[in-house]
Amino acid sequence: MIGTPATLEQILANKERRFHKQQELLKRFSSSFLISLSINTPSTIKLSHESLVIFKSAYEAILKLLNQTDIELLLVDSYQHITGAEALWVCKGDAKALKIATCKLEEEHPLGRLMDIDVLDVTGTLLSRTQFGFKKRRCLLCDEQAIICAKERRHSYEALNSHIKALVHEHAFDDSIALWCERAMQTEVELTPKPGLVDRANTGAHTDMNIATFYASIKAIKPFIVDFLRVKPVTFDALRRIGMLCEKAMFRATNGVNTHKGMIFCLALSCGAVAKIKQAQQPLTRHAIQQEIKALSHGLVEKDLRLAKPDSAGARFFYETGSLGIRGEAQSGFALVFEGSLPFFESQKALFGEDKALKMTLLWLMARLEDSTLWSRGGMEGLTYVKQKAEKILACVIQKPEALEAYLWAFDEDLIQRHLSPGGSADLLALTWLFAHLKTVNL
Repeated sequence: MIGTPATLEQILANKERRFHKQQELLKRFSSSFLISLSINTPSTIKLSHESLVIFKSAYEAILKLLNQTDIELLLVDSYQHITGAEALWVCKGDAKALKIATCKLEEEHPLGRLMDIDVLDVTGTLLSRTQFGFKKRRCLLCDEQAIICAKERRHSYEALNSHIKALVHEHAFDDSIALWCERAMQTEVELTPKPGLVDRANTGAHTDMNIATFYASIKAIKPFIVDFLRVKPVTFDALRRIGMLCEKAMFRATNGVNTHKGMIFCLALSCGAVAKIKQAQQPLTRHAIQQEIKALSHGLVEKDLRLAKPDSAGARFFYETGSLGIRGEAQSGFALVFEGSLPFFESQKALFGEDKALKMTLLWLMARLEDSTLWSRGGMEGLTYVKQKAEKILACVIQKPEALEAYLWAFDEDLIQRHLSPGGSADLLALTWLFAHLKTVNL
């Protein structure tokens, strides 16, 4: 839904829905007033990556504002759909004072011009900024009134959206990267069908988890992503400490089920690399990210496997097969992703679109990755079987793309029966999607 243009009919229908919701809440909560938040998006795309980042900033700023007053908060309702992200607060107290405070927020916050914060008093009357001495909203790109520029279409969507991206980059960089990470995990789990893996259709080869488990896990992980991005100094040990706290939060949210342990490891290193590049004020290029991941992971195999001998599936995989597993992938700077799955994904996306490209990339990874998750379930026999089968299917699909879905459904059933799950490939698929989209971010 993110990035999908909203039609005029959808926008008008949402305005009607919002009005009725406001009236319903005012009737339900007597002697209360409302705060209504939406984001000003000068485009047909109302639900964008940037608008969600701005919404988060606005939402948190309003909560902070309410905590600083004696206004009583009765209810909060937030939601997102194709017409954008919105929130409603039902409050008791001085509506006029709150309107003045929100106008100041819109004026003073670096992203405030993009926040549309309405206050409706106990009668349902919309309080105006001008009645409290504030000027009408100004244009993003010039000093003219926004409504005049909009009516006369003085600025292109391209110029306005480019400016919005620059503002988000400057004032909400960490939140933006964190959202990309969250979206990467959501994109991976929602991709359907995925052989042996949890998706929207089934639980794959798993009996202890479903897609709701993954959603709960992602929600638990999200706050720690910003911690990865803000750690100082950026060292592997510092990232690992945060990662262990993140793992504990994940296990609490999933009742002890390991949904994202490998992904947390990948995100910690990736975000740590981004943080180092940002702190050095260097360009955020793929090469730079890969080199920083290499530097952070230097000596990891020696330290974690050859010397420490930890009791984990990855360690057992190393000692029994010699494979370096995810630690080896990290130590290479995720070369399999940067030099393999990422260019493959982008080439297929140009031909077939993102959904089909992701599914083909998953097969590509399954055919090449020494996946410890597969090995732990099926031994070398199971791992070899999946790699060879994925390679055969991918070769057929490249020749006959329209057969992809049928092949995947059949492969899914096959791996379910064999109790095989390519969890490592799923993690690197999410990482592939993440790095593909970080190219839109410039330091």
